[in-house]
Amino acid sequence: MYETILVAREGYGILVTLNRPAQMNALSRTLLRELSQALKEAEDNSEIRSIIISGAEKYFCAGADIGEVNQVKSPFAGYTHSKEFQKLFSEMEALKKPIIAAVRGLALGGGLELMLACDFRLVAEDARLGLPEVNIGALPAGGGTVKLPRIVGAAKAKEMLFLGETITGRQAVEIGLVNKAVPADQVLDEARTLARRLAEKPPLVLQVIKAVIRASAAVDQQTAMDIEAKGLAMLASTEDFAEGSAAFLEKRKPNFRGR
Repeated sequence: MYETILVAREGYGILVTLNRPAQMNALSRTLLRELSQALKEAEDNSEIRSIIISGAEKYFCAGADIGEVNQVKSPFAGYTHSKEFQKLFSEMEALKKPIIAAVRGLALGGGLELMLACDFRLVAEDARLGLPEVNIGALPAGGGTVKLPRIVGAAKAKEMLFLGETITGRQAVEIGLVNKAVPADQVLDEARTLARRLAEKPPLVLQVIKAVIRASAAVDQQTAMDIEAKGLAMLASTEDFAEGSAAFLEKRKPNFRGR
């Protein structure tokens, strides 16, 4: 069905594996389009609670497809190329279901930006993460220049962006770039464990939490708190809200159905 990704159903989730081995999983236009389609299909399937995105053992994703980058020879082409990446990453951030990045090996440039668009980032301790675009006379234009300072702070972001050097998975944990670093052979198992834990939570609540965090990022605190209150208002009449309260009072495990 897909040329550049593999999609496998795993319990209440799906595993999407980038599959361009000869190009180190570089992000081509076809891969961007296919990943977008797979995510939309997952969102429309009520049985799927979360998505794991992974790559190969030695490379999660080496960045943008250099063959396509070499075709960018005008300001208009540069802008269009950037917006193609930003479109996918914005779709990921707006997706109603949590996305887990399971990163081993290299995650560079657009590959790191792909990771940044995920809700959870689990990496190998020896993974190499970076935004090396400065070394080829460019800048990360899939959101990396904007998002990285907001996640790790301006000082560390400038160090990574100006020098174009990589950091390890262990270092990424220390600066707050990722959630957790584990040995490489445990990354996928860690991601699957997280996916199972997420599947036990009320999906509508996860959806609203994700939306509130995203919507409140660019507004003042009072407006953000109003968004938060509206989030609870939306959930107050759901079956899962009633089930959670009843289960707590009855001292039993809740059975959330996403309604």
